[in-house]
Amino acid sequence: MALDSTVGGPSANSYVTLAAAGDYFLGRLSASEWDDADEPDRESALMMATARLDMETFVGLPVTTTQRLQWPRYGVPDRLYGFDYPSDSIPRPVQEATFELALAALKDPTLFEGGGDLSEFSHLSLGSLDVTPRTSSSGVLPSVVLRLIAPVRSGGFQARVVRA
Repeated sequence: MALDSTVGGPSANSYVTLAAAGDYFLGRLSASEWDDADEPDRESALMMATARLDMETFVGLPVTTTQRLQWPRYGVPDRLYGFDYPSDSIPRPVQEATFELALAALKDPTLFEGGGDLSEFSHLSLGSLDVTPRTSSSGVLPSVVLRLIAPVRSGGFQARVVRA
């Protein structure tokens, strides 16, 4: 399957282009897995990252009923600048989350594994509930990705309340 990063496209499978990813990783340390990967693996990583991000719930609404991916969306506030993100593009935090998740997948190919069943545990007991999770982080978004999408994710932004 070829990479399709058409914003709002009915066949889109990536939030970013391969060229944009290349530009992003030029300015990022510790991206040797991206540099070492061939083009098909890079495209696959971007498509997998997009598919995984699309499992999240985001603020706002999709722009059209024919778009394949959750983005673009309208009614999504840019909390840094106080206006809504344009509804004809993919916001920078979503793009950067896609880059980071693609890199994480190249670093750890098991990142997207895990079906949420009992295989996630190395030990399980029912009497007094004695659970030992496996050390794998499969299925869990890396913390940098969670931080990037927090402002646009439903329930992802938390304002700090200070009492006087």
